[in-house]
Amino acid sequence: MTVAIERKNGSVETMSDTEFTRWACLIEAFDFIKEKAEQLGLDKLELLIKPAAIEKYVEERSISMLHDVQCEIKLGLL
Repeated sequence: MTVAIERKNGSVETMSDTEFTRWACLIEAFDFIKEKAEQLGLDKLELLIKPAAIEKYVEERSISMLHDVQCEIKLGLL
């Protein structure tokens, strides 16, 4: 399956559902980090960013996120 995303400049980026899923997991990981930083009152977000932890999160989350992405593609939401 493929996902097509229209960019702000009007061009279309096409990627596999697996590739899209990994990007979505990465974005989700950074959202969690940002939320936690705000809860802790930290201004320097880079102090919380641990590449190995993010990679582990992406690996663990990818399977369930891929299922969600594939369902959204079938429903025409992506």
